[in-house]
Amino acid sequence: MSSEADLVDALRRRMEAWARVNGDIAALRAGLAERPITKRLKDHAADRVIDTVDNAKAVARDNALVIGGVAAALAGWFLRGPIIRAVQGWIGK
Repeated sequence: MSSEADLVDALRRRMEAWARVNGDIAALRAGLAERPITKRLKDHAADRVIDTVDNAKAVARDNALVIGGVAAALAGWFLRGPIIRAVQGWIGK
């Protein structure tokens, strides 16, 4: 008798599990109909870009002097020709 009760209990649990799986599948389909995967991926990518920009702003704010120094060094490098000519002109006079 206990084996029959075990079978009935197992069948009940199996039916509950299938109902749960079918409910999950229905919820997934409804969610995908509401917001497709492409929209979800686009939103996720946009969120990551915003987070990255926020982090870059924080790093730039914390290292403003370093960024200013690098910008000045780059400007000096790109304008080295005119700067050298100007210094040579001043020295030559």
